Amino acid sequence: MRGKREQIRTAAPRRRMGNTDLLGFLLVLLLAAGLAGGFVLAVLSIRHQYSGPLACWTVVFTPIGTALSIVLSRIVEKNRAENTSAAGEGVKYAAAAASGFREDAGGASENSPPI
Repeated sequence: MRGKREQIRTAAPRRRMGNTDLLGFLLVLLLAAGLAGGFVLAVLSIRHQYSGPLACWTVVFTPIGTALSIVLSRIVEKNRAENTSAAGEGVKYAAAAASGFREDAGGASENSPPI
């Protein structure tokens, strides 16, 4: 009989984030940090009655926001293309069609539910 730690480890394997998804995630974090920093600068400028422009902060983060929108749209298109067959159906639908739409996919054991 296996120990509890081994059962937990084999029950839920970790999924690694892909490179493209990681790039999108990092860009979102960078943009969020920039927006939070801009908010802090705006609050400080009001508190200290600074009336000069804060445009330099906006100019830095505008291209990052543009790049983020382009990268995220490409990530969605890539994931959609990877999860759709040539006939236009999804991967799960194609797998179910290949198995004849049976609920139990053949060699599945009691410990492994059908997909």
